[in-house]
Amino acid sequence: MESLQAIFTEILGLEKSHFNVFQNEMQIKTLKKKDYLIQEGSVCDFIAIIISGTLRSYVQNKDGEFNNDFYLENSFVSAYTSFLTQMPTNCNIEALTDVKLYFITRNQFNNLIEKDTNFLKLAKYISDNYFIRKCKRETSFLKNTATERLEMIRILYPGIEQKVPQYHIASYLGIKPESLSRIKLLTYINK
Repeated sequence: MESLQAIFTEILGLEKSHFNVFQNEMQIKTLKKKDYLIQEGSVCDFIAIIISGTLRSYVQNKDGEFNNDFYLENSFVSAYTSFLTQMPTNCNIEALTDVKLYFITRNQFNNLIEKDTNFLKLAKYISDNYFIRKCKRETSFLKNTATERLEMIRILYPGIEQKVPQYHIASYLGIKPESLSRIKLLTYINK
């Protein structure tokens, strides 16, 4: 919770009392490995912050599953488009490990904002982070090689290679697992 408090006080410039009010609204949730936080077709009514563990977001079609995001410790997690629109999500968010998180419902968050508009700073912070991550990923597919995308994922998600199986990372990068192994080997050799 220290990292969340730091977001409130150091990044957003809010008072510790704002953090305390927000913390009092949050509820704890635990997931076992392979449990879903949300599944395709459901409407997302929460924003959560991960205390421990790792999750992945993926979309599925007739050709298989395609990872489109990861959520590591201290990151916000939500099917955010569904949260904003209150329409069913097209993604699944699955626990890759046992996960502990705190969450707040959409109604609770909106009530906090109605009582104190300073909470809009947190809403903007969460939206900005989602937007920036999505833009970086989209741009990387249009401009970068698979090797450059691997470097980007290492920056975007520090320590991901120790927390997420390689085949999930390969899926996120849009390559086959054997291509990821080859890229890593060539990177190692060229250092």
